[in-house]
Amino acid sequence: MTDAATEASTLFYRAGGRNRFTAREAIVTAVSNPTAEYVRVTLTGPDFGDFPDAGPSDHVRTFFPDPATGELVAPVAAGPGQDGITRPDRATFGRDFTPLNVRDENGRRLVDIDILRHESPGPAAQFGAQAVVGSRLVLVGPRGSRQATQNAPRVVLVVDGTSLPAAGRWLADVPASTTVEIIASAFDLDAARAYLRTFADREFALHAAGDDLIAALTAVGVDASSYVFAAGEASTLVPLRRHLRHTLALPREQYTVSGYWRQGVEAWDHHAPIDPADPD
Repeated sequence: MTDAATEASTLFYRAGGRNRFTAREAIVTAVSNPTAEYVRVTLTGPDFGDFPDAGPSDHVRTFFPDPATGELVAPVAAGPGQDGITRPDRATFGRDFTPLNVRDENGRRLVDIDILRHESPGPAAQFGAQAVVGSRLVLVGPRGSRQATQNAPRVVLVVDGTSLPAAGRWLADVPASTTVEIIASAFDLDAARAYLRTFADREFALHAAGDDLIAALTAVGVDASSYVFAAGEASTLVPLRRHLRHTLALPREQYTVSGYWRQGVEAWDHHAPIDPADPD
């Protein structure tokens, strides 16, 4: 390994590892609105004791009831304390969410998920609009966890409304000395700023993405001390990923690009490569 590669590995190191992979039955204990754009659902369950204190890029596959029938069809755990799940033989309504505010209160482990409101709501947004204490969901994952980098002097986050919760986790998890720049697309900046303030009382710069993510990132700048996290609609992130990988030739340790959803695709698989023509 070259000196430059060794420096990058140290500077942008993110601790993490695998978690017990299981399906957890979840019960809603509270419903709130951190801002008008999001519904926050607080969850717990009988198998939440080892739910990991997730990092900012972690996600859980969250299974919602059928909007038409109200039936909850979801994977089940392989067995108490075991690793693995059994998948149902029927259609499910699963979506990926960032687990937030993992904490222990009164002998229970609690986890929040923030559901973005939509004009044409799907299963998740419909659930969020109707959720009450006692409503049920099933969470699968997070399969693995990676903490925020603690050494990078600067972090640049490129997000939309679906990944703004992850940006909030980054704000809360990086050291106070880290400079944070956030590029937000398809979201009112005042609303984004108000939402992000609910995570951490710290300084950060917030920029509008406009129609060109590469131009927005270029305006903010990426130097050798900057870690880049980009998440959102998969198709729009393909050119940005190619820019980071080929044009800027950043070390692989210096960036993460993740498709949280894809236009026109229901239940997009968060693990699917966003750019099959240019895989890692």
